[in-house]
Amino acid sequence: MPESKDRTYWLDKAQTLPIEGRAFIDGAYVDAQNRATFTSFSPIDGAPLASVAQCASADVDLAVAAARRSFEAGVWSALSARERKALLLNWAQLLEAQ
Repeated sequence: MPESKDRTYWLDKAQTLPIEGRAFIDGAYVDAQNRATFTSFSPIDGAPLASVAQCASADVDLAVAAARRSFEAGVWSALSARERKALLLNWAQLLEAQ
């Protein structure tokens, strides 16, 4: 089991992590179709965190179409439950290692 980290560790770590505010659609970060954004604020201290894409129905339509293509391609959906479980467990181990 990985060692426990204190609050200071995570606050320091957060300072070095970039926050991506664009939408992730079809394997890429993209701006909202209407280019609109909003500011996301930290629940800890109210400081601004990032400018985030303010997606609308056009963006949802693109995301749904991309998800449908991905599902129908079968890369994930055609895997057995056992295969998906193994991949997710491996991914979790990689995350814990980082």
